[in-house]
Amino acid sequence: MSRMPSPPPYPRGPGLPGPAGGPQPWPAYPTGPAWPSPPPPPPRRKNRAVWVVPALVVVLAAAGVTAWATLKGDDDRAAGGGGDASGDVSCSGEYCLGEYRYVNACGLLDPSSVATRIGPIGDDGLQVSESYSDPLPTADPASPPKWPFSARSRCDIRPVDHERAAFRSVSLDLEQYAKEGVVERGSTEQGRSLPGVEGVAVRDEDGAVEVFGSVRNLRFRLNLVWTTRKPPIPESTLTALVDAVVKGVADGPSAPAELGVLRDGGRQVVTDACTVFTGADFQDAVHYAVDPTNVDRSYRTASSGPITSTCRRTTAPTDRERPAPEGTTYMDGAMSPKVTVTRHPDAAAARAAMGVDRRNIDGAVDLPGIGDGAVFGVAASAFTLEFTRGSHQVRIDCGLTNGNADWTPADMRARLEPLAAAIAARMP
Repeated sequence: MSRMPSPPPYPRGPGLPGPAGGPQPWPAYPTGPAWPSPPPPPPRRKNRAVWVVPALVVVLAAAGVTAWATLKGDDDRAAGGGGDASGDVSCSGEYCLGEYRYVNACGLLDPSSVATRIGPIGDDGLQVSESYSDPLPTADPASPPKWPFSARSRCDIRPVDHERAAFRSVSLDLEQYAKEGVVERGSTEQGRSLPGVEGVAVRDEDGAVEVFGSVRNLRFRLNLVWTTRKPPIPESTLTALVDAVVKGVADGPSAPAELGVLRDGGRQVVTDACTVFTGADFQDAVHYAVDPTNVDRSYRTASSGPITSTCRRTTAPTDRERPAPEGTTYMDGAMSPKVTVTRHPDAAAARAAMGVDRRNIDGAVDLPGIGDGAVFGVAASAFTLEFTRGSHQVRIDCGLTNGNADWTPADMRARLEPLAAAIAARMP
């Protein structure tokens, strides 16, 4: 088989799962202005004629990917417990961004509660897409990890049954900083006030509303669309939704939600692709440092027919201040596999679906010992490895970037095969 040509490099940064496993920028909101660029880090302050630059350690404790480096700050307040939106703050335990708790956008918006909080969602469930950060191992005080000056999280929820749902989509974008005092409202983030909620600006559009706000070290953008074909969302509903976001920042959920709670008649509806495709397994399989701050997940909560969830992870950019975690190197370029997990009614349906896919895989090669049967090849300008395990069909798609454009199919197979074996071992 001839070497596959290199596709254009994918852009870096957070985004929704894209084709061929590559990250893509967040799509534009249906209405409203584009989110302005984040402000630069503030200058360090002088204190008694000397520069004070102690490290604020970011501690995100949990199993997962080994990560790295140091976050600069102006003071040396230790990380302690959480605080309310108006009082003193500090952070300890898992998911700390400087002295503040990292907040997961879908944790605040909570897809499982939108029918209660906004209105009917129709009969076909929700399509949920999110971007977030994974936890990191506990920091070594002698060699603290480095964390970006800011972190983002995004949650986008769309009813599949547009006709019967009360709204078309709701999205929440969070931009979080390691320090307070750097969040400034941009010139496009202006609008009317929202009675009962301080510090927010509302922009009304035909069939939609966009809300900008800030709380301590975090700013947010909430976008709710119902279109002109449906009755407007009541102001009281919008107020309650925004108020929940503002009040939830202090102690809001940090870890991604477990999808096992989305059930129908006692039967689990969704198998979480990011649970079976872990950052630790990815790093062990490819021997490259993996970026825990750049995870994308999507899933649908419908309870009939094939149910699909996706997860994309990516390798870490080079850190010139310290070596890569033991047993790994920094990759020149990026490797961003996208894993798609589909649950079929039974094992026969899963095998039949993979058989259909196989006809579109160039240079298909059978791989023994992975799940109930696996195949590797090239499909849709990306390397593909697909297997079944019981009623589940799992597909791994991974394209090339400038850094690995010379990889042959054998090079990619050597990395995807152990990753697929690890995923198969975690399948329910």
